[in-house]
Amino acid sequence: MYLRARTKEQFDERRKEILDAMDSLYLKKELNSIYLKDISGMTHITRTAIYFYYKSKEEILLDSLYNHFIELDGGLESLVDKNLNKDEIIESIAKLLEQNIIILKIMSCNLEDIERSTTLENLIVLKTELKRFQTSFKKLIKKCNCHSDENIITASFITMMYGYYPIANPIDVQKEAMKQTGTIIGLSLKEIITESLKLLLK
Repeated sequence: MYLRARTKEQFDERRKEILDAMDSLYLKKELNSIYLKDISGMTHITRTAIYFYYKSKEEILLDSLYNHFIELDGGLESLVDKNLNKDEIIESIAKLLEQNIIILKIMSCNLEDIERSTTLENLIVLKTELKRFQTSFKKLIKKCNCHSDENIITASFITMMYGYYPIANPIDVQKEAMKQTGTIIGLSLKEIITESLKLLLK
């Protein structure tokens, strides 16, 4: 039987349970194939009770994106004060994005959906975290001693982030079409990110 959270700790635990279930489902399925009953089935929270925490599956996904950006940004900030060369910085950024691949899928496939279905307040919270990402990324670029403008590099890399997921994770019908047309890229997500960063940071 479901009991409503009575403390902030219980509330946070149940939100995390919902987010973990969404992450697990979202990395296997498309958003339009995920229902609150699926999330409920992976948690101790009833479908109706999920509405106490989130208004929609898009809002759950937005919170997931925010939390993964916090993790990514924390990782980037930890690199800033380390004595790393350019190749080590590139390798570290690629690894962090690979660990937070859900960011790339959301940005590629569902960002507009969740932005349309949320509030300005929620978007400001998300964009504030994205600003933190930009700030840390620019600090790391400076350490690479590049000749290109850091704002252009940052904008270009964020633009690339919108396309990494579908390129590295084509769906079955895309795989077949690529096979028949000889357009298979044949690189892993980490390799694609690494090579694109090398190009930007020349």
